Amino acid sequence: MTKKNSSFTHIAKQMMAGVVQIHIEGNLDEDIRSVMNPAIKIPASWAGSGFFIKYKNLEGHIVTNAHVARNAVKIKVSSMLTSEERFEADVVGLVKQLEPDVALIKLSDGELERFKTLAFSDIEYLELKEGSTLSRGEEIKAIGYPMGMVEPNVSGGEITNFVSGSEYTTERFVTDAAINPGNSGGPSISSDGKVVGLNTAVMIGAENIGFITPAGFVKIIIDNLLQHNEPLFAGLGGKLQKNASNFNTLLKQSTPKGVIVAKVEAKGFLEAAGIRARDVIISVNDIEFDRHGIVIGEEGRFRHKNIFDVIKLIPIGKQVELKYLRDGEISTTTANAMRNPEKGIVSYPIVNEREYLEVFGMIIQQLSFEIIEAMHEVDANARIDMLQIIDQDEPALAVTHVHQGTQADDMEWPVGELIVKANDQHIHSLNELRTVISNSKNILLECRNGRIGYFQEV
Repeated sequence: MTKKNSSFTHIAKQMMAGVVQIHIEGNLDEDIRSVMNPAIKIPASWAGSGFFIKYKNLEGHIVTNAHVARNAVKIKVSSMLTSEERFEADVVGLVKQLEPDVALIKLSDGELERFKTLAFSDIEYLELKEGSTLSRGEEIKAIGYPMGMVEPNVSGGEITNFVSGSEYTTERFVTDAAINPGNSGGPSISSDGKVVGLNTAVMIGAENIGFITPAGFVKIIIDNLLQHNEPLFAGLGGKLQKNASNFNTLLKQSTPKGVIVAKVEAKGFLEAAGIRARDVIISVNDIEFDRHGIVIGEEGRFRHKNIFDVIKLIPIGKQVELKYLRDGEISTTTANAMRNPEKGIVSYPIVNEREYLEVFGMIIQQLSFEIIEAMHEVDANARIDMLQIIDQDEPALAVTHVHQGTQADDMEWPVGELIVKANDQHIHSLNELRTVISNSKNILLECRNGRIGYFQEV
């Protein structure tokens, strides 16, 4: 064993003391029965990994994957420092949509002191690595509790690749270090004793391919969770398309450099910066992009870091400088980084947050991505109808379950109907529907496809 490897092994052994196993009792969020009827809860138990985070003055806080803590009813933590004792923990916050897959939990009141009393040494708090300058071939070690092991496992490997982010996803590091089920939420560390990222996923069916959420994204999530109790990234607030030489005459450009703005969304970042459709974004904070939106220069060399990766790593509220081309002239503008405007159709992955109204023999919910996905198994045609309104600004109401022998069943209302009117009033929310129902004994409901139903209060 070389001196360098011996030193790295020693560092990993020391950092193991900061890695914990997380034991969860909770509800399954993707079970179709729970999605279509939130009154149904599907209990389950699972496990993952996490690590004590060295961050400002935090004590007893643990970083893990959001999919580990999401829909937890009870969380307990165990550590090699305290034999087989388990300690209760609470969720501080998490990224509900798992992009990136990050959560922050903490030992419950009193449990931190009990942990300290029982531990045979001090808690090892692990520090996130600054910047995103990792390169292919850089050695790392992944630490966690895979496959239900009761002792932490250390697997060695390298950074082998990078997966660029998109409008909806964040960048990930690719590694050949073994990341297995249960390893999720543990740290991947570098030889300088810093956490380069969060063990996130393994590619099923592929050998030696695992994914790591970069430390830079983890830091932004922690900041947001501590300050706002919700994790938000900056977004562009618009749609982009690749540039090409075919556009040279139209856009009055000499060469296709930078990306074309295809759409500017109301109340978004691009609108705030005064950007218009068909402007060409050349740079963000002096980071330039080629016609594909890939970073030009040292940071983008051999790594397809793109404009979405750049914008997401800018803290919300911080001033951003844009350089853009319009009518052949290059100009500069500024605006504060902000989240993307929220659309009407959103995601509700947390089981206990799925609101519903049970009336006239139907379960009615606000349409969500989870319902649209579940409809693939119920009625593919109804799912297509739902997909057609996915980009609208206002919410929609969907019938997700019909009880047998009820008014809705007698009128043969199918699951998947999208309700747009109640007593000739346009409705978009459960509260609006409740108000109409409370003010009338007879209710005429009209759906997006023209179907009507006439219901009487029993």
